[in-house]
Amino acid sequence: MGTFRTRTPAPTWEHGLITGSGRVGAVLHGAAQQQVVTISHERFFVPVNPRPPAPDLRPVLDGLRRAVVAGDAARAGTLLTQGLDANGYPEGLVWTDPLGICATLTIAVAGVTRVRERSTDLHLGEIAVDLADDRDGRCVVRVLTPRDEETVWVAVESDRAVVVDLTLALGGALETALDTGGADSSSAVTTTLTAGRDARLEAATRAASATVTVRGAGEWTTGTRALTSRLVVPAGGRRAVRVDVDVRTSGIAPPPPGHAEVDWASLRRRQAATHGRLVSASEIDLRAPVGGPTTEDVWAAARAGDPAARRRAVEVAYLSGRAHAVAATGELPPTLQGVWQGTWRPAWSADYTLNGNLQNGGMAGLVPTGTPELARSLLTLVLAHLDDYRENARRVFGAEGMLLPARMSTHGRADHLSAAYPHAFWTGCGGWVLRLAADLVSTTGDRSIVDDRVWALAEGVLRFAETSTVLVGGRRHLVPSYSPENTPAGAAGPIAADATIDVAILRDAARASAVLAAARDDHRLDERWAALVDVLPAYRVADDGTLAEWIADGCAQEHAHRHTSHLYPLWYEPDPAFVGPAGAPLRAAARATVHAKIAWRAADPTPPPGRMEMAFGLVQVGLAAAALGDAGAALRCVEWLAVDQWRPALTTTHDAGSIFNLDASGGLPALVAAMLLASTSDALTLLPALPSAWPTGSVTGLRARGGVVVDRLEWDPAGCTVTVRRLPEADWLAPAHGVRLDAGRPFTTPGTALPAGRLAVDSDPRTVRLQWADGAA
Repeated sequence: MGTFRTRTPAPTWEHGLITGSGRVGAVLHGAAQQQVVTISHERFFVPVNPRPPAPDLRPVLDGLRRAVVAGDAARAGTLLTQGLDANGYPEGLVWTDPLGICATLTIAVAGVTRVRERSTDLHLGEIAVDLADDRDGRCVVRVLTPRDEETVWVAVESDRAVVVDLTLALGGALETALDTGGADSSSAVTTTLTAGRDARLEAATRAASATVTVRGAGEWTTGTRALTSRLVVPAGGRRAVRVDVDVRTSGIAPPPPGHAEVDWASLRRRQAATHGRLVSASEIDLRAPVGGPTTEDVWAAARAGDPAARRRAVEVAYLSGRAHAVAATGELPPTLQGVWQGTWRPAWSADYTLNGNLQNGGMAGLVPTGTPELARSLLTLVLAHLDDYRENARRVFGAEGMLLPARMSTHGRADHLSAAYPHAFWTGCGGWVLRLAADLVSTTGDRSIVDDRVWALAEGVLRFAETSTVLVGGRRHLVPSYSPENTPAGAAGPIAADATIDVAILRDAARASAVLAAARDDHRLDERWAALVDVLPAYRVADDGTLAEWIADGCAQEHAHRHTSHLYPLWYEPDPAFVGPAGAPLRAAARATVHAKIAWRAADPTPPPGRMEMAFGLVQVGLAAAALGDAGAALRCVEWLAVDQWRPALTTTHDAGSIFNLDASGGLPALVAAMLLASTSDALTLLPALPSAWPTGSVTGLRARGGVVVDRLEWDPAGCTVTVRRLPEADWLAPAHGVRLDAGRPFTTPGTALPAGRLAVDSDPRTVRLQWADGAA
């Protein structure tokens, strides 16, 4: 069942229903008398902000490094500010170009007085608002965006004859849920309106243009900054209009071809075969009752502590999160707001924030939950700006190779930084992208992913690490370094040395690059990666027993923070330093960090100024807990996400209940998947962090490294049953002696022989039953 209903009103776009084709997004909101469809496109970013090259910090770099080594963070910040001033940087942060609005279609139905309910069909990507007039007559506005198309269909149905007034304008609000200093980006957009049989709105900037054409209404006339038309819907009938969106990087595009006639049933069938197929690739069943008729009913019971309702909230969050991540992923990955927009002053520019939001948030679930093909969108985004990354490395660190920025949209320049937020000194983005590329190869077996540009990136990340790090006493140190977006306790500023996340990413990038090298059959970088990893600083256990966020001595822990970036070693294939008896101290320290972060949030689990902010920070903690087998901690993070970060419209928020944001939509499915399945290149671990609150259940369509598909994993108090196969195109990834099969608790496999604990997996599905051997039900 994929249709969900809510009676909560949507006075602003942030509370609206959303539908997306991957390329185009539409938000449906507004009062009963005036429904509003705000339309956006994944490539329509507005060039309203400056875009200087990365600052040339070479004149101050040596002094800044000396200040960091001496522990003088204040001096390091002063030198950075001097360097920015010398480059003509403005005060404050230089922001990325924000996601813009292509057009707004307003639908006014004569005589309606109230909203009965709003609904979303997650499998079809169809949203609807059910309206009523003063005689209880019924009228429905439906919106659907066909998968991979640049079209929005809007239909009006009524059981009585009604007149519908349509208005097409640029639209959008200036209100923002969080003022991050962005400008009014509508000031950079000029509009041209063309009336006639079809309406045409051209929204142009100096860098891009969006042509929106509406077909299927009556004759359009020109008003004040808007076009108007009228539909007459017969009793018991439906009228539909087609909205085509064409975005170009220069010039005004001609109207795209198309027609307004549509068989809505055929449109739905097409959606079921495209969008619905992607959404259904992975589904979870925790054996929870459906609950009340509206999402408010389910969430009210969950917040009241009903265990069944909390399981149901997780089920619905998993489904809706996946549906919205799919709907927001086209040629490009989801922005902070997916592919949706409703304001000209979006929080954080609605950009691609690459210090965790995108990787642990919007796209986190794409690979493990059955849709790895969509994760190629990250490479489309990143690989377009290799020259910018080379220039970043040269200007910021005086280094060779490539330095990727922490934020981006229309370019790859590392120009979003200040002494308070020295993002250019966070160097981990490139290696993180290599990990995601490697997992994409490892789960699909697709060697073609590793083209010349991906290989150039792997070479560039390695060369930057070789030339930007500082060799002291036989060890290569990262100076300056930055742990996003935290400051050591008691320090005068955030600039430090050897942030744990950056060391961890370099260690992991060596393993990721080995996968890419195998796909390309080119191992020229292997020895260089090994030589670099051998001289990186070792992880450190802090004085309080947690995993140190900064390896450098003198950096004190700061747990009162929304990020938990230093747990990176546990998010993908566990870092070898954390494995086996020798890794026990680091595992214990990581577990202490997980519990310290949970305790900090639990002390005030409310929206800011409380501590329930930033959904992807919860994902970071939960992923580490799952890798450590700490099911209780992982469940705490999942339930906080599901219960506190979901709105009645099944959209998600950055903080508990505020700021429309896609991080939880992508992050929660990834976390649930990590609790149910872990994998390396030659091993599967079933139910590594299964909480006792989920005694019985099943999940379908999970993906594992080695090209393994877990078609179904079902569990009960006595054991679990798994059906696995390997994609034929991934045969080259198959380990010679089979896949090692593990689980989160001791087991036997009655009736199935596992020589040396290994299972032969090929393209034919193989089903194995695991019986728990520890006697606990």
